[in-house]
Amino acid sequence: MFAKERQHKIYSMLKETSAVYTSALVEHFGVSFETIRRDLLEMEQNGLLIRVHGGAVLNSDMKPYMNLPDRNKMQVEQKNDLALNALKFISEGDIIGVDTGSTAISFAKALKERFKRLTVITHSLDVFNIICNTFSVILCSGYYLPEENSFYGPLALDMLKNLHMQKAFIFPSAVSIEFGICDYQKDLYQIQKQLIYSSDEIYILADSSKFEKKALLKLSDMKKEYTYVTDSDISEELKILYQKHNINLCIGRN
Repeated sequence: MFAKERQHKIYSMLKETSAVYTSALVEHFGVSFETIRRDLLEMEQNGLLIRVHGGAVLNSDMKPYMNLPDRNKMQVEQKNDLALNALKFISEGDIIGVDTGSTAISFAKALKERFKRLTVITHSLDVFNIICNTFSVILCSGYYLPEENSFYGPLALDMLKNLHMQKAFIFPSAVSIEFGICDYQKDLYQIQKQLIYSSDEIYILADSSKFEKKALLKLSDMKKEYTYVTDSDISEELKILYQKHNINLCIGRN
């Protein structure tokens, strides 16, 4: 058995029991203690588990909330990677909706570098400031949420309800096959849901650290008709998991 196949089976066992013991894994797979230690170390580095004395436990699947300035400093390369990956789903002249957040900033910069003619609908002041002199932009404004540099509330929502987009690009806090597409900001929740409702095609952009995590608010179920875009760092175990569930996962810039 190859290491990746064995690690996938260990991960499946963890999902069922939340903990595994090194001695039991040695006996189950008929390999050495050192082999299992290497497997657990690699899986810990991929964020799938936490090693403890005598075995490992499932990593917490609740993605912690962090403010926007802190998020802007994290997973920068991964966000740039997936942003470039998402550009292949856009054509000149498209009408697109763009959500808010740190990944949205990377995405807006990538749009500006690649395209000349787009109509962009957004509630993000960061996105607006990046692209306002490049594209036709509709800013859905209302009450201002300074910690996310975004607009929300009934005024922004009413404006968005009167618009229609070919494609919406959503940037959630967490993605989980079991719990769905999740976020934390209750003030932005209805705006994000309306972006999904008002669009023909939905693209969920999330860096690899957000997969198989949960957050407080559920935006949507995981739907097979959505396209999920992430970076090249996503683990083989998660690739296999999403293939098994027929989820359209687009990875890296390939």
